[in-house]
Amino acid sequence: ARMSANFWLSSHCQEWLRNPDEDKHSATHTQKMERNRSILTDEEVKKLRVHLAMFISNLGKHNQVRCRQRVIATATVYLARFYYNNSYRDFHPHLIAATALYLASKVEESPLQPNKVAAALKDISRWAGKYGVNDIVDGEYFLMEELKFALIVFHPYRPLQQYLSDAGLEGVISAAWYLINDSYRLDLCLQYPPHIIAIAAINIAGTYREQFAAVNSWFTERLNFNPEHRQQVKEVEEALLEMYEDYSHLEPDEIHELLEKLPNPAPVGMEMAPPPNV
Repeated sequence: ARMSANFWLSSHCQEWLRNPDEDKHSATHTQKMERNRSILTDEEVKKLRVHLAMFISNLGKHNQVRCRQRVIATATVYLARFYYNNSYRDFHPHLIAATALYLASKVEESPLQPNKVAAALKDISRWAGKYGVNDIVDGEYFLMEELKFALIVFHPYRPLQQYLSDAGLEGVISAAWYLINDSYRLDLCLQYPPHIIAIAAINIAGTYREQFAAVNSWFTERLNFNPEHRQQVKEVEEALLEMYEDYSHLEPDEIHELLEKLPNPAPVGMEMAPPPNV
Protein backbone atom coordinates (compact mmCIF):
# COMPACT_ATOMS: atom_id res chain seq x y z
CA ALA A 1 0.00 0.00 0.00
CA ARG A 2 2.86 2.39 0.82
CA MET A 3 4.40 1.99 -2.63
CA SER A 4 1.09 2.67 -4.34
CA ALA A 5 0.46 5.68 -2.07
CA ASN A 6 3.90 6.99 -3.01
CA PHE A 7 3.13 6.46 -6.68
CA TRP A 8 -0.13 8.46 -6.57
CA LEU A 9 1.73 11.37 -4.92
CA SER A 10 4.79 11.15 -7.19
CA SER A 11 5.81 13.39 -10.09
CA HIS A 12 5.48 10.25 -12.26
CA CYS A 13 1.75 10.19 -11.51
CA GLN A 14 1.09 13.92 -11.13
CA GLU A 15 3.04 15.18 -14.15
CA TRP A 16 3.90 12.28 -16.40
CA LEU A 17 0.72 10.25 -16.76
CA ARG A 18 -0.55 11.93 -19.89
CA ASN A 19 -3.81 11.76 -21.80
CA PRO A 20 -2.88 11.99 -25.51
CA ASP A 21 -6.50 12.82 -26.46
CA GLU A 22 -6.41 15.88 -24.21
CA ASP A 23 -2.83 16.87 -25.05
CA LYS A 24 -3.17 16.60 -28.82
CA HIS A 25 -4.75 20.07 -28.98
CA SER A 26 -1.87 21.78 -27.13
CA ALA A 27 0.42 24.01 -29.21
CA THR A 28 3.56 22.08 -28.17
CA HIS A 29 2.06 18.75 -29.13
CA THR A 30 0.66 20.03 -32.41
CA GLN A 31 4.03 21.51 -33.40
CA LYS A 32 5.84 18.27 -32.50
CA MET A 33 3.41 16.20 -34.61
CA GLU A 34 3.80 18.56 -37.58
CA ARG A 35 7.58 18.43 -37.35
CA ASN A 36 7.59 14.64 -37.08
CA ARG A 37 5.22 14.34 -40.03
CA SER A 38 7.52 16.50 -42.15
CA ILE A 39 10.03 13.59 -42.13
CA LEU A 40 8.14 10.42 -41.04
CA THR A 41 4.65 8.93 -41.34
CA ASP A 42 2.78 8.10 -38.11
CA GLU A 43 3.43 4.42 -38.84
CA GLU A 44 7.17 5.08 -39.19
CA VAL A 45 7.16 6.96 -35.86
CA LYS A 46 5.71 3.83 -34.19
CA LYS A 47 8.38 1.65 -35.77
CA LEU A 48 11.12 4.08 -34.74
CA ARG A 49 9.84 4.03 -31.15
CA VAL A 50 10.02 0.19 -31.09
CA HIS A 51 13.55 0.38 -32.51
CA LEU A 52 14.61 2.92 -29.86
CA ALA A 53 13.56 0.71 -26.95
CA MET A 54 15.64 -2.09 -28.47
CA PHE A 55 18.48 0.36 -29.14
CA ILE A 56 18.65 1.48 -25.48
CA SER A 57 18.58 -2.16 -24.43
CA ASN A 58 21.48 -2.98 -26.77
CA LEU A 59 23.38 0.07 -25.54
CA GLY A 60 22.86 -0.98 -21.92
CA LYS A 61 23.99 -4.56 -22.62
CA HIS A 62 27.04 -3.53 -24.64
CA ASN A 63 30.26 -4.92 -23.17
CA GLN A 64 31.49 -1.38 -22.46
CA VAL A 65 28.37 -0.63 -20.40
CA ARG A 66 26.61 -3.69 -18.94
CA CYS A 67 24.03 -2.00 -16.77
CA ARG A 68 21.01 -3.37 -14.90
CA GLN A 69 17.62 -3.85 -16.58
CA ARG A 70 16.16 -1.21 -14.27
CA VAL A 71 18.58 1.42 -15.66
CA ILE A 72 17.57 0.46 -19.21
CA ALA A 73 13.87 0.69 -18.26
CA THR A 74 14.27 4.11 -16.60
CA ALA A 75 16.26 5.41 -19.60
CA THR A 76 13.52 4.25 -21.97
CA VAL A 77 10.89 6.11 -19.92
CA TYR A 78 13.07 9.25 -20.08
CA LEU A 79 13.29 8.87 -23.87
CA ALA A 80 9.50 8.44 -24.16
CA ARG A 81 8.92 11.54 -22.01
CA PHE A 82 11.44 13.58 -23.99
CA TYR A 83 9.81 12.78 -27.34
CA TYR A 84 6.33 13.35 -25.95
CA ASN A 85 6.95 17.08 -26.48
CA ASN A 86 9.94 17.08 -28.87
CA SER A 87 10.36 16.03 -32.47
CA TYR A 88 12.72 13.45 -33.97
CA ARG A 89 13.53 16.13 -36.52
CA ASP A 90 15.24 18.35 -33.94
CA PHE A 91 17.14 15.87 -31.74
CA HIS A 92 18.82 12.67 -32.89
CA PRO A 93 17.21 9.83 -30.91
CA HIS A 94 20.43 7.79 -30.63
CA LEU A 95 22.12 10.70 -28.83
CA ILE A 96 19.06 11.21 -26.59
CA ALA A 97 19.05 7.44 -25.89
CA ALA A 98 22.71 7.52 -24.79
CA THR A 99 22.14 10.65 -22.66
CA ALA A 100 19.05 9.08 -21.08
CA LEU A 101 21.02 5.93 -20.22
CA TYR A 102 23.81 7.99 -18.63
CA LEU A 103 21.30 10.03 -16.57
CA ALA A 104 19.26 6.95 -15.58
CA SER A 105 22.40 5.17 -14.35
CA LYS A 106 23.00 7.99 -11.87
CA VAL A 107 19.38 8.24 -10.74
CA GLU A 108 19.26 4.45 -10.23
CA GLU A 109 22.54 4.63 -8.25
CA SER A 110 24.58 2.54 -10.70
CA PRO A 111 26.54 5.37 -12.37
CA LEU A 112 28.13 4.68 -15.73
CA GLN A 113 31.26 6.35 -17.07
CA PRO A 114 30.20 8.69 -19.88
CA ASN A 115 33.21 7.76 -22.04
CA LYS A 116 32.06 4.11 -21.99
CA VAL A 117 28.51 5.07 -22.98
CA ALA A 118 29.99 7.19 -25.80
CA ALA A 119 32.20 4.30 -26.96
CA ALA A 120 29.20 1.93 -27.01
CA LEU A 121 27.15 4.54 -28.91
CA LYS A 122 29.85 4.88 -31.57
CA ASP A 123 30.08 1.10 -31.83
CA ILE A 124 26.40 0.40 -32.40
CA SER A 125 25.19 3.52 -34.24
CA ARG A 126 26.71 4.70 -37.48
CA TRP A 127 24.23 7.59 -37.37
CA ALA A 128 25.44 8.98 -34.05
CA GLY A 129 29.10 8.86 -35.05
CA LYS A 130 29.61 12.61 -34.84
CA TYR A 131 28.44 12.78 -31.20
CA GLY A 132 31.05 12.26 -28.48
CA VAL A 133 31.36 12.02 -24.73
CA ASN A 134 31.01 15.82 -24.26
CA ASP A 135 27.69 15.81 -26.12
CA ILE A 136 26.31 13.20 -23.71
CA VAL A 137 27.56 15.05 -20.62
CA ASP A 138 26.45 18.47 -21.92
CA GLY A 139 23.06 17.10 -23.00
CA GLU A 140 22.28 15.73 -19.54
CA TYR A 141 21.04 19.01 -18.04
CA PHE A 142 18.97 19.81 -21.12
CA LEU A 143 17.36 16.36 -20.87
CA MET A 144 16.60 16.93 -17.16
CA GLU A 145 14.93 20.24 -18.01
CA GLU A 146 12.75 18.57 -20.63
CA LEU A 147 11.80 15.92 -18.05
CA LYS A 148 10.77 18.81 -15.73
CA PHE A 149 13.36 17.42 -13.29
CA ALA A 150 10.94 14.56 -12.55
CA LEU A 151 13.51 11.77 -12.48
CA ILE A 152 11.99 9.13 -10.19
CA VAL A 153 10.26 6.44 -12.24
CA PHE A 154 7.94 3.74 -10.89
CA HIS A 155 8.15 0.51 -12.91
CA PRO A 156 5.71 -2.42 -13.18
CA TYR A 157 8.31 -4.94 -11.91
CA ARG A 158 7.60 -4.40 -8.21
CA PRO A 159 3.78 -4.65 -8.38
CA LEU A 160 4.27 -7.69 -10.64
CA GLN A 161 6.24 -9.51 -7.94
CA GLN A 162 3.76 -8.49 -5.23
CA TYR A 163 0.73 -9.68 -7.23
CA LEU A 164 2.33 -12.99 -8.20
CA SER A 165 3.42 -13.85 -4.70
CA ASP A 166 0.01 -12.84 -3.25
CA ALA A 167 -1.82 -14.93 -5.83
CA GLY A 168 0.58 -17.90 -5.77
CA LEU A 169 1.13 -17.49 -9.52
CA GLU A 170 4.94 -17.55 -9.56
CA GLY A 171 4.81 -19.94 -12.53
CA VAL A 172 4.10 -17.04 -14.90
CA ILE A 173 6.80 -14.70 -13.57
CA SER A 174 9.36 -15.07 -16.36
CA ALA A 175 6.77 -14.70 -19.15
CA ALA A 176 5.21 -11.67 -17.42
CA TRP A 177 8.67 -10.16 -16.83
CA TYR A 178 9.48 -10.40 -20.56
CA LEU A 179 6.14 -8.80 -21.40
CA ILE A 180 6.94 -5.87 -19.12
CA ASN A 181 10.38 -5.50 -20.77
CA ASP A 182 8.62 -5.40 -24.15
CA SER A 183 6.01 -2.90 -22.91
CA TYR A 184 8.74 -0.23 -23.04
CA ARG A 185 8.61 -0.43 -26.86
CA LEU A 186 5.34 1.50 -26.61
CA ASP A 187 4.43 4.68 -24.73
CA LEU A 188 2.32 2.75 -22.19
CA CYS A 189 4.55 4.16 -19.42
CA LEU A 190 3.21 7.64 -20.29
CA GLN A 191 -0.46 6.67 -20.16
CA TYR A 192 -1.00 3.97 -17.54
CA PRO A 193 0.06 3.44 -13.90
CA PRO A 194 2.68 0.69 -13.46
CA HIS A 195 0.34 -1.70 -11.62
CA ILE A 196 -2.08 -1.66 -14.60
CA ILE A 197 0.77 -2.69 -16.95
CA ALA A 198 1.80 -5.42 -14.46
CA ILE A 199 -1.74 -6.86 -14.33
CA ALA A 200 -2.05 -6.84 -18.13
CA ALA A 201 1.31 -8.68 -18.37
CA ILE A 202 0.11 -11.32 -15.87
CA ASN A 203 -3.14 -11.84 -17.79
CA ILE A 204 -1.35 -12.36 -21.11
CA ALA A 205 1.38 -14.50 -19.52
CA GLY A 206 -1.29 -16.72 -17.89
CA THR A 207 -2.84 -17.41 -21.28
CA TYR A 208 0.51 -18.38 -22.81
CA ARG A 209 1.65 -20.44 -19.83
CA GLU A 210 -1.65 -22.36 -19.82
CA GLN A 211 -2.60 -20.95 -16.44
CA PHE A 212 -5.58 -19.08 -17.78
CA ALA A 213 -8.06 -20.43 -15.20
CA ALA A 214 -5.88 -19.55 -12.20
CA VAL A 215 -5.02 -16.08 -13.53
CA ASN A 216 -8.60 -15.40 -14.57
CA SER A 217 -9.99 -16.29 -11.15
CA TRP A 218 -7.35 -14.06 -9.50
CA PHE A 219 -8.23 -11.19 -11.87
CA THR A 220 -12.01 -11.49 -11.62
CA GLU A 221 -12.45 -12.54 -7.98
CA ARG A 222 -9.52 -11.33 -5.93
CA LEU A 223 -8.62 -7.94 -7.36
CA ASN A 224 -10.75 -5.04 -6.21
CA PHE A 225 -11.09 -2.86 -9.24
CA ASN A 226 -13.05 0.09 -10.38
CA PRO A 227 -14.45 -0.30 -13.93
CA GLU A 228 -12.11 2.38 -15.32
CA HIS A 229 -9.02 0.42 -14.21
CA ARG A 230 -10.46 -2.81 -15.60
CA GLN A 231 -10.89 -1.02 -18.93
CA GLN A 232 -7.30 0.25 -18.77
CA VAL A 233 -5.97 -3.30 -18.25
CA LYS A 234 -7.86 -4.35 -21.39
CA GLU A 235 -6.39 -1.43 -23.36
CA VAL A 236 -2.84 -2.33 -22.31
CA GLU A 237 -3.39 -6.00 -23.23
CA GLU A 238 -4.69 -4.98 -26.67
CA ALA A 239 -1.76 -2.60 -27.24
CA LEU A 240 0.80 -5.29 -26.33
CA LEU A 241 -0.83 -7.95 -28.51
CA GLU A 242 -1.05 -5.50 -31.43
CA MET A 243 2.65 -4.66 -31.01
CA TYR A 244 3.59 -8.36 -31.20
CA GLU A 245 1.36 -8.75 -34.24
CA ASP A 246 2.64 -5.71 -36.16
CA TYR A 247 6.08 -4.73 -34.89
CA SER A 248 7.88 -7.70 -33.39
CA HIS A 249 9.80 -8.51 -36.58
CA LEU A 250 11.19 -5.22 -37.86
CA GLU A 251 13.76 -5.93 -40.54
CA PRO A 252 17.22 -4.28 -40.24
CA ASP A 253 16.69 -2.77 -43.72
CA GLU A 254 13.44 -1.18 -42.55
CA ILE A 255 15.15 0.40 -39.52
CA HIS A 256 18.09 1.51 -41.68
CA GLU A 257 15.68 3.26 -44.05
CA LEU A 258 13.94 5.04 -41.14
CA LEU A 259 17.19 6.23 -39.59
CA GLU A 260 18.37 7.56 -42.95
CA LYS A 261 15.34 9.90 -42.93
CA LEU A 262 16.36 11.57 -39.68
CA PRO A 263 18.41 14.78 -39.83
CA ASN A 264 21.66 14.97 -37.88
CA PRO A 265 21.06 18.06 -35.73
CA ALA A 266 23.56 19.85 -33.51
CA PRO A 267 24.14 18.24 -30.10
CA VAL A 268 21.56 19.14 -27.45
CA GLY A 269 24.01 20.82 -25.08
CA MET A 270 24.64 23.64 -27.58
CA GLU A 271 22.84 26.91 -26.95
CA MET A 272 19.45 25.79 -28.17
CA ALA A 273 17.52 28.15 -30.40
CA PRO A 274 13.80 27.35 -30.54
CA PRO A 275 13.12 25.02 -33.50
CA PRO A 276 12.19 26.90 -36.68
CA ASN A 277 8.63 26.71 -37.92
CA VAL A 278 7.82 23.85 -40.26
